[in-house]
Parts: sequence; structure tokens; C-alpha cells
Amino acid sequence: MKKSGPDNKDALGAALRLLGVRQRSVFELKAKLRDKGFEGVDIDTTAEKLLKAGYLNDEEFARSLARSRARNKAWGPAKIAHDLITRGIAKETVKEAVTLACPAEEELASIALEKWRRSHKGLSGREEKEKAFRHLSSRGFSPSAIWKAFGRPDGTED
Repeated sequence: MKKSGPDNKDALGAALRLLGVRQRSVFELKAKLRDKGFEGVDIDTTAEKLLKAGYLNDEEFARSLARSRARNKAWGPAKIAHDLITRGIAKETVKEAVTLACPAEEELASIALEKWRRSHKGLSGREEKEKAFRHLSSRGFSPSAIWKAFGRPDGTED
């Protein structure tokens, strides 16, 4: 059991160690501290200190993670939004972050399709389209963006 009270530096130290590993949302940090056995008052006090000091910033966290997911994992807007929401980010912040990270969903879908095609060279025709469509859909791309990535300007299927 962790000691509590206004002089407790353990929660702050634990929080700083967690933030040293990677950036986190306020929700994630509080959950991690709770899992480590810290009291609610200490968690709230620690989070407030870190917010004031600029070590916690949900808006910056959301923008950074959304950009990373779009570029490095080839995720679409829907999957990025879901990921941010599960991390406790406010819906308005999620919308802004996704808009900044995915300004052109069709372009991202095309990049994701090419990336997928490089690792699935033995497929062609209808089988390729079906599997690629399912893959891109699971990555959070809209059907119209996927069809445009296949080269259909109107976004419709054959």
C-alpha cells in the first residue's frame, strides 16, 4: 500500500517514470497510477501538477498519436478515432486530431492499399479486391475512400 497525503512524492515519481517511457493521456496515466495502488486524491493531485507543468496535454497527445497511426500504421480515420476514444480523449479533441492527421482519406487509403499489395503479391482480380477491401475497411477507411483507392473516381463498385 502506498502512503498518501500532500507530501507523497511517490505518485509523482511513478507518473514521471511512466511518462518517460511514452506520452500518455490523462485518463491513461490516472489508470496506471490506480493500478499501482495509489489513492484517488494523490492521483488527482499528481495529474493536476503534471497538467500545469505541461507534461500532460491530451490535445497534443491526440494529434501526435493520430499522425503516427496514419503514417506508420496506415490507419484510417475511423480506427484512429476509436483508438483515441478508448484512451480517454474527449470527442471534440478526437475530431480535431483526426481531421489534422487525415486531411485526405482517399490519399491515405491509396497509400495503405499499395502497402498491402506489396505484401500480397500472389493475389489478383476479385480475390485481391475482396481481401484488400476487408483489410482497408478494418483499418478504418470508408467504403468510398477504398473504392477511390482502387481507381474508381465515383467511389462505386463494378
